[in-house]
Amino acid sequence: MHEMSVAVALLDRVLAEAALGGLRTVTQVSVELGALQSIEPDLLQEAFGAAAEGSLARGARLDIQACEAAARCLACGQDFKPTYQSFVCPGCGKAEVKILRGKELFLLSLSGDSPEPAPAAGAQRPQS
Repeated sequence: MHEMSVAVALLDRVLAEAALGGLRTVTQVSVELGALQSIEPDLLQEAFGAAAEGSLARGARLDIQACEAAARCLACGQDFKPTYQSFVCPGCGKAEVKILRGKELFLLSLSGDSPEPAPAAGAQRPQS
């Protein structure tokens, strides 16, 4: 399944970013997914959940923001919305295009819990 390999790569990136940020758990991940990626969002969420088992992202919510496709016809210059099945310009009928948007898979943000900060040297702990 294509979505599983994408989910594993996404998890690797999430774990690397979590380590840089000092997170001990990841609770939420947001991504932008282009319409031309040929990825089913529901399958990606399922695959991410499976890939995250046993990691600090276990149980994290994956929020997917869709990004519409956009292309420019190189023959006539018209901008249009291609589909995964068709890159034919509606203006001139040619399929010579430059993709402007739609191939994205960006990690937008992640959140989680970080460890409690250690008290500063010489600081007094509150008495119970």
